[in-house]
Amino acid sequence: MHSSNSRPPASSRRRLLAGGGAVFLTATAGSLLAARSGGAVRGGDDRGRAAGGPAASPTASGWMPGVSKVPLERNFVHGDRDAQRGLVLHVQEGEGSLYERFNTQGMKTSSHFWVSQDGETEQYVSVLDRAWAQVDGNGAWASVETSGFATRPLTEAQVEAVARIYTWGADAHGWPPAVSERPDQPGLGVHAMGGAAWGGHACPGTLRSGQRAEIIRRVHQLLPSPGGLR
Repeated sequence: MHSSNSRPPASSRRRLLAGGGAVFLTATAGSLLAARSGGAVRGGDDRGRAAGGPAASPTASGWMPGVSKVPLERNFVHGDRDAQRGLVLHVQEGEGSLYERFNTQGMKTSSHFWVSQDGETEQYVSVLDRAWAQVDGNGAWASVETSGFATRPLTEAQVEAVARIYTWGADAHGWPPAVSERPDQPGLGVHAMGGAAWGGHACPGTLRSGQRAEIIRRVHQLLPSPGGLR
């Protein structure tokens, strides 16, 4: 729940890959649709490892195509993921890209994705690397920070963007298209479900937690079908 109004500097913006806002759909299951440009991150320093759950394929990319790729230079660990259980939903408690905040020396907090209220998505950390978002949950879970406040629901654009992130993760890394309520249950979880071991946060709040079923319904619509992408 960190607030920041900063944007990545121009030099970082020039490094963005696969941005530009267009959504490209391919006929292959391994190359999933991607939302408009954007990306994101969230905090919580790192402790411990969480074993269990499927590991990523050694050939799978940790970077989602079609979103703004803005790699952090610090505040994460290369590799060091021990499972791919799914995605943890966070709330920013503020507005604006978190790139500058989570790229600050000594911040010791980060996340894999960030989604603005209009669906802009930035990716800061490969999902094959360990971001520092939910303490003991960092080894087994990817993370997405969502702009706004716990007292306000995700916008329709945010629901769509998070669903697209999850659909990519389901296809590329085996995240099951289901809601998770426990750290040992793979799926789409929330920061609060980890309790004290995950930092003891109520994030992302009741409203946004309750929108996970809607996100997963959209994931099922987006997942590849035998005849190609829907």
